[in-house]
Amino acid sequence: MNRLLQKSGNYFDKFFNAQNVRKVELLILRFAVLAFLIHLLIIFLGNNFFYFKNLQHSYLKAIYTPFSFILFYEVFLLVIIIPKSISEFVGKQFEVITLITLRGFFHDIADIDLKHFININNPEFISLLYDLLASLIMLSLTILYYKIYHNNRKAEIVNELNNFINIKKLVSLSMIVILLLLSMSSFYMWGREMLDALKLKQNYPNPNTVFYADFFSIMIFVDVLLLIISFIYHFSFFTIFRNASFIITTILIRISLTIEKPMNYIIILIGFLFSIISFYLYSLRNTKNKQIE
Repeated sequence: MNRLLQKSGNYFDKFFNAQNVRKVELLILRFAVLAFLIHLLIIFLGNNFFYFKNLQHSYLKAIYTPFSFILFYEVFLLVIIIPKSISEFVGKQFEVITLITLRGFFHDIADIDLKHFININNPEFISLLYDLLASLIMLSLTILYYKIYHNNRKAEIVNELNNFINIKKLVSLSMIVILLLLSMSSFYMWGREMLDALKLKQNYPNPNTVFYADFFSIMIFVDVLLLIISFIYHFSFFTIFRNASFIITTILIRISLTIEKPMNYIIILIGFLFSIISFYLYSLRNTKNKQIE
C-alpha cells in the first residue's frame, strides 16, 4: 500500500509541476480563442445565410464560449490543488462557483432583446441584475475568505505525514481521470441537447446542469473521504467542525446548480458565510491557543 501511495505521489509531482500546468493553461487558452472565433463564424453564417438559419443568434452568445474554457481550467486547478491545504482547496471552490455565476450573465444576455428588455419590472432584466449582484457579493466573500486564510496560514501549516499527502495526490489523480471522462460525456450530452434546441428554435441548454452539477456531486464524496482519512492522522473536534462546514458548503453549491434564481444565489451565499464564519472561529481559537502557550 505504501508503495502504491509513493508511486502515485511521484506521478503527481511529475505530471503536475508548475511547468506542465502552465502548458495546460496555454493549451486551454488556445482552444478558447479558437472556439470563440468558430462560434462567431457560426453565428455570422446563421445571421446572414438562409441555409444556416437555425444557427441564427446574437453575437454576444460567442462571449460565453471562451469563458467556458477558462472556467474549465479553474476546475482543473481545483482538482490538482487537493494535495495542498484543504482551506486553499475550498477557496478555489469559491472561485469556481463565482465564475459560474458571472458566466450566467453571458449566457442569459444573448437571449434577450436589448432594445426592449431594460425595464425594472422585466423578469429577464431582474435576472441579469441577480447575476451581477450575486457575483460581486461572492467575489467580496472570496476575498474575505482568503484574507482570513493568509492571516492564519502559519497556523494552518502542519507536518502532515507523507502517506496522507500521497493519499491526497492519489485522490487528485483519480479526479483528473473522472474530470476528463465527465467532460467528454457531458460535452456529448450537451451537444445533443444543443442540436435539439437549434431544431426547435429554443434557448441553448444550460451546461451547469450537465457538467458542473455532476462534478460537484462527486466533489461532495471526495470531501467526505478526505475528512475521514484525515482523522487517522489528526483527530480534533474543532478540525472536524471546520472541515464539515466546508463539506456543507460544497453540498449547498451542488444544490444551487439546479435551483432557479434568486434562491440558488441565496443558498450559495449561505454556504459561503457558513464556511467563512466557521473558518474564522477555528483560526481565532488556534491563535488564542498559541498566545496562551
